[in-house]
Amino acid sequence: MGMAMKQPSGPSSGDYYESRPFTELYDEYFDRVNRYLRCRVQSTWDADDLTTVVFLKALEKFEQYSRTSPFASWIFRIAHNTYVDFMRKNREFPVDQEDFLGAEPDDTWQPERQALTNEEIRLLRDRLDLLSQDQRDVLMLRYFADLKISQVAEVLGKTESSIKMISYRGLQKLQKMYERGDSE
Repeated sequence: MGMAMKQPSGPSSGDYYESRPFTELYDEYFDRVNRYLRCRVQSTWDADDLTTVVFLKALEKFEQYSRTSPFASWIFRIAHNTYVDFMRKNREFPVDQEDFLGAEPDDTWQPERQALTNEEIRLLRDRLDLLSQDQRDVLMLRYFADLKISQVAEVLGKTESSIKMISYRGLQKLQKMYERGDSE
């Protein structure tokens, strides 16, 4: 019963709708949304708070979810918009909490980061910051949120071909930065 089922009627008989309850979808997507937000913001506390905000918004609007498009596209559109709102608000108070508090990152609570050293993470963040906003958005949704090209296109309101091109150019730019060994 937890599988996507054919939509009985509607504009296109090839469309699928999501029939699972919110609790199952929450369990499936929480880690992916949190991973996406952790790679977008500096503070893991902020990422965790934003993840909570995303799912609260999704729960409030779950009845409005049409279920004719993949849940991943819908939830990551909410996550992306929440991130954009957070960044707009943060421009008013651009203080990095970790720098302000002088805290060292605690990797015991961040198993996904244990594979990379702090220096590698810093270099990756610095290099990602040098990409265009579109390239960052596409690569983060594609590789950190693990979305398909079609889902990234839906989240960002772009065509699949433009997402492919933005992704290709962003990866090429990152590769050149790594080959040169710079982040400037």
